[in-house]
Amino acid sequence: MIGQFPSLKMGRMVAFESLIEQDYLYVLDYEAAVTAFEEQPITIEYVWEGTLRKYTPDFLVRRNERSELVECKPAPLVSKEENQRKFAAATDWCKTKGWSFAIVTDQDLRNGPRLANIKLLTQYARLGITSETVHWVEGCLVGANNPLTLQEGGQILYPHIPAQGISILLYLAFHHQIGISLDDQPICGSSLIWKKEVPLP
Repeated sequence: MIGQFPSLKMGRMVAFESLIEQDYLYVLDYEAAVTAFEEQPITIEYVWEGTLRKYTPDFLVRRNERSELVECKPAPLVSKEENQRKFAAATDWCKTKGWSFAIVTDQDLRNGPRLANIKLLTQYARLGITSETVHWVEGCLVGANNPLTLQEGGQILYPHIPAQGISILLYLAFHHQIGISLDDQPICGSSLIWKKEVPLP
């Protein structure tokens, strides 16, 4: 499975070579702590049984001052001897750079509703909401409960068309201008949202 992911964060199409990599790109594009990422960034050389081998991890991920090489792999394949050799070589190489090495599996990504919720938010990420609309939303939510449900927020913004208000709130949630609960259940009208200055208890 190969393709191109339209990354808002990077402002370009990012190549992927598996469904796991594609899913991980949704997460990277959404997570606020991730400042940049790059596919197949380097090739690491190592020697095994007297032969020079090469290994190219899937991604380089930057989180503020920290850099991490990441391999996306189906969980049953992680323990294969060949993969363990590659991972050990990458771990040693990263230590020389002050980086870290991580393995992300399909089980890691698809456990619980978080990934599906991020994919839903991504559908609203390009609505093109203006700064004036953002200020208007902030004004509308002044005095509202914090947190409140997504349905309540939509009704506050557009009492007669709450779905329109919900779309704006989902856009703001993708861009981390409001908080939203991603781990408890699939996003729905009862999902909690909150103004970011007061974190969810």
